[in-house]
This record gives sequence, structure tokens and C-alpha cells, in this order.
Amino acid sequence: MPKIKITQAFNFQSGGVTKHYKKGEEDVPQAVADHAIARGYSPKPAEPDGDAAQPAAEPAAAKAAKKA
Repeated sequence: MPKIKITQAFNFQSGGVTKHYKKGEEDVPQAVADHAIARGYSPKPAEPDGDAAQPAAEPAAAKAAKKA
């Protein structure tokens, strides 16, 4: 379960049950995190920088340039 920072309180309904999420940091199920981020109740997670942001398959020319 991801821990997200909720910037605005909201309700989330799943399976006939509605739950209220208050402003602050909270561990929530992935569906709730996706809902909060998509609707602006939580900021988008920061993109990793450096080598972690590289695509899985680098072109051969890019690999050669890195080695040189």
C-alpha cells in the first residue's frame, strides 16, 4: 500500500462502501492513490532522475557514447 500526501480531503467508493480520506499522509490502497493523483487530491510522485530514468532498451549508439 503506497503512502501518499493528501492535499484535499475526498471520498472514495469501492464495492458499495464509501470511505472518507482526510488531509495529511496516509497509507492507502493503490486504487485510492491512483484516484487521488488523477483528480488532484494528491501531488504526482516525483520522477526518478539519473540512470533510473533511462529507458529499458538504450540504442547501441548511446551505449557506445557513454563508454567513450
